[in-house]
Amino acid sequence: MQVVTLALSAFAVVVAGMIVLMAVCEGLRRLAMPRRSADAEPAGPAIDPRILAVIAAAVAEALGPRAVIHRVHVHRGVPDRWSRAGRMDIMVSHRVGPSR
Repeated sequence: MQVVTLALSAFAVVVAGMIVLMAVCEGLRRLAMPRRSADAEPAGPAIDPRILAVIAAAVAEALGPRAVIHRVHVHRGVPDRWSRAGRMDIMVSHRVGPSR
């Protein structure tokens, strides 16, 4: 009977320690997150809702319906867009890691 009591006590100590570590990690995560006010407006010009709908449809098609778009940023006035897009395609094609 003492073995069972000792095992349960050890298990309880481990679980309590994990709960404390989880609380510390959550507290550190919240401290590291930037604070945003609820009424903060996005910077930059508004994006046409039709464009956002097209982007959302493309994301859902490529990544699945559960994908979430957090932010859309429009780059305006950037010279040489086509060459920049080509460089990005080359960089993406040279990714190191497991292939899908």
